[in-house]
Amino acid sequence: MKKRKPIKGSQFPTLAPTPTPPPLDQNDLAPECIRVDKVYDWVFFANRYENKNFIPDEACRQAVSAALAAGDTVTVECNPSRPEDVICNVTILENGNPGRVLIVWTVSVTVTILINGKPVCTFTVRTQFRDEIMLCVPKGITADNVNCRVTEVICETNGGVLMGPDPFGPMVPVRVTLCKDVQVEFPVKLEVLAKFCFPRPNNIPVPEAPMQCDLNLLEFPPQCPDIFPPNNCECQATALARNADTLATFGTDGTIVTGTSDLRAEICQECALADSTFTYSFTDTEFTDPTPTPTQPDFSFTFDPTTIDRVVCGEGSLTAIGQGTRFFDGTAEQLFYELTIDEADAFQLILRNTSNVVVFDSGLVTEGVLTNFDECDTFADLLGE
Repeated sequence: MKKRKPIKGSQFPTLAPTPTPPPLDQNDLAPECIRVDKVYDWVFFANRYENKNFIPDEACRQAVSAALAAGDTVTVECNPSRPEDVICNVTILENGNPGRVLIVWTVSVTVTILINGKPVCTFTVRTQFRDEIMLCVPKGITADNVNCRVTEVICETNGGVLMGPDPFGPMVPVRVTLCKDVQVEFPVKLEVLAKFCFPRPNNIPVPEAPMQCDLNLLEFPPQCPDIFPPNNCECQATALARNADTLATFGTDGTIVTGTSDLRAEICQECALADSTFTYSFTDTEFTDPTPTPTQPDFSFTFDPTTIDRVVCGEGSLTAIGQGTRFFDGTAEQLFYELTIDEADAFQLILRNTSNVVVFDSGLVTEGVLTNFDECDTFADLLGE
């Protein structure tokens, strides 16, 4: 029989890691002297083109037609080209603030047809996108100053081939999505207080009639401060809550429901409103039946913002305001929201309907909530405004 040796030294249990809220990404101002291309405007957007394409190879068309008639499995694979291989051509239709710009994008994708899992032919499909957008392009800016590029090419098919009319034979549906980045730049020398900026959404509608703007000739083209760069946030905050006890108020009749809240929020990261997102869900812990009934409804729901329109900063707190979608009892509903994050590890979410009536109020949720809050340094702070 073996003798057991005692274990020397103190024994400590393994401790679980302590959860922390998402960190704040700082972006304070600092003096800089630079010689750069000044960004007059910057937009990021995406669009999609879908088309049915005939098979160019005669032998492949006949093989696919025969396979479809025989009931074989015919599938399609689509491989996108590299973003740097996409060609974009810029034409300034009208200089102005904003002005009208035409961009034509040409992209090629590779399509492979397989019969019962074996490739039978491969061919190239060329697609063109035509975008007419509004940009800050004052007099002095030319097409050479408009830099366009694609960040991602996405090519999709429905996985199959459609029967087509004779004599063209089967058709291949192809859907191409381009993620596009467009910048207007002009070389300048500046001594500035600088911080990182972010693109604005492509949200200026193209007017029916051309917009005429009288501009004076300057050493550098005039700026477009009304549309770019966007105003920075005056504060920023993050929040994390998991299964946080919540005593919520539902409906116009003020029904009180006990449940838990899950929240992950990052508002005005790097002090930019565009870098904001959050998700929220409420779980009704009073609901115990297998299915909801009129006497025992399930108040659980999820909410995701579709817009984050503005941020209001208070003393140690931040309130994000916008619109979003609540998925409640299997139905999507558009609501207005107010999400307040407090530096004292607390948050509150209020949802209103289109009549501005409160339909949900989480109350101040504190248990199990972790937050970060900080003020942002802005140009107005340094100028004493």
